[in-house]
Amino acid sequence: MLALFAAAIMPNIVREKHSREVRQFFPEMRNLLMATRSKAIGDGVTRTVRIDDGANRVVVERTDAGTGDVTEERALSMPTGVTTNAFRLKKDDSNAADWKIGFYADGRSEGGAVEFKADGKSISLLIEPGGAVKLQDGELPDISNQEWDAGGYEQRIQTPNCEGASR
Repeated sequence: MLALFAAAIMPNIVREKHSREVRQFFPEMRNLLMATRSKAIGDGVTRTVRIDDGANRVVVERTDAGTGDVTEERALSMPTGVTTNAFRLKKDDSNAADWKIGFYADGRSEGGAVEFKADGKSISLLIEPGGAVKLQDGELPDISNQEWDAGGYEQRIQTPNCEGASR
């Protein structure tokens, strides 16, 4: 009887554990990035965050200003079933190999975003150039019309001075 009962509930326990790990990953990742920013401000050393798709983890690296040596400082493993779906570096689309977000001593970052897929849902992590880090349900937001290049739509030409016009 006990074996039948255990066999019946064991899949539910395993599924619940996995679901909890996935739910906890995203706030942990946001907290990791916010702590990375705070450390960069605190000790004045640039840190970068990248995603190691091969090892399924988020990696924080510290760059020595004098030698340029890069040292892995912390890492956060992505739970099974969490995958990266899209990357943005500054305002341009990117890929896992090129995506690195720097956090600097003045609190700023390069800005960017990464979209994850987990259990059929999209969750986006947004990093603003000012250093703020936000989680958002859904795909990466469309930013194509957030900026307007002043003067980009009209040609500016110099007109010759008119006779009699005061200078």
